[in-house]
Amino acid sequence: MASEEPSTEVLPRRQLAAVVVAATLLGVVFAPSVYGAASDAGDTVAVVEIEGPVTAALADDVESELAEIRANGSVGAVVLKLDTPGGAPAASERMYKAVQRTSRVMPVIASVQATSASGGYYAMAPADDIYVLPTSVVGSIGLNAPAPAPRAPVAGPSGPDKVGANEIEGWARQQTLADTFVNAMMAERGEEFELSRAEVAEADVYLGTEAVENGYADDIGSLTEAIHEAATRAELGDYRVDTRETGPDSRFPILVRTDTQVVAVYATDPGYGEVEPMGLAYVHLGSVPHVDTVTQVAGSDLPTTETGASTIDAGASTDETVADSNASGSLDGGEWA
Repeated sequence: MASEEPSTEVLPRRQLAAVVVAATLLGVVFAPSVYGAASDAGDTVAVVEIEGPVTAALADDVESELAEIRANGSVGAVVLKLDTPGGAPAASERMYKAVQRTSRVMPVIASVQATSASGGYYAMAPADDIYVLPTSVVGSIGLNAPAPAPRAPVAGPSGPDKVGANEIEGWARQQTLADTFVNAMMAERGEEFELSRAEVAEADVYLGTEAVENGYADDIGSLTEAIHEAATRAELGDYRVDTRETGPDSRFPILVRTDTQVVAVYATDPGYGEVEPMGLAYVHLGSVPHVDTVTQVAGSDLPTTETGASTIDAGASTDETVADSNASGSLDGGEWA
């Protein structure tokens, strides 16, 4: 953690008002997020918010934002504000690559809020430093997947493995995904880890205070301190902060787990939602609430309102898969319904 005090101070109210009036008279845009009176090239610290399950849509946004930041001459450093349990392997790796490319051209600091585990940890690993809160949860370096099951090959002229599945190959594929994750983390933070590769592959999670001790994180610090550290590394004097949200505007998925798998639920009603099973996932199971059942029903079987309309949204097809999430489960002692 940087020990020096921030180089900028909040202006007194009267002084700030005078600056705003002067800026208006000069035709200069004065942003509320300005720290001091920054105006030089590269004077901005971009804060990229990465929240919720890691999906293709989230990866699209993160890649787009970081590409724009790399091409933007006014941005001198990046802070990743993370709160995610992880998610899809391909999306996690895409975000990892985007962060890696960005860290090669400017300082990147990760700031973990509640959680950045599994695929979330994968994505932020190339950052120059990882800041955590004492109660943040990080780690879970591994793959979550159901045990592969054999399926008989199809008959006919088509390739037999188009539909058939070999159990041994399934296990090998899962091991390859798990090894890819662990190998990437050892390459990024192997010198910081106080644990062996075998211990890292156990996929344990750690609180922020533990993570700083075992090398999963670099320092205890808030988002503000992470921003200051990024500005210091970029040798910015006065600087402004530009916060950028990522992720889809709608259909935000909720991850839930049954006894056999993790599914992404795109809620369209308090009791029902579209379900997409996640066969393979870089996700920390402790951050995903458990439900007893996920039941598939036809849209025509859903309860209707007084006007006769289905409880799912009007744009959904009548045979759409939905999840009955009325069963209760628990997460760290709390109830989920």
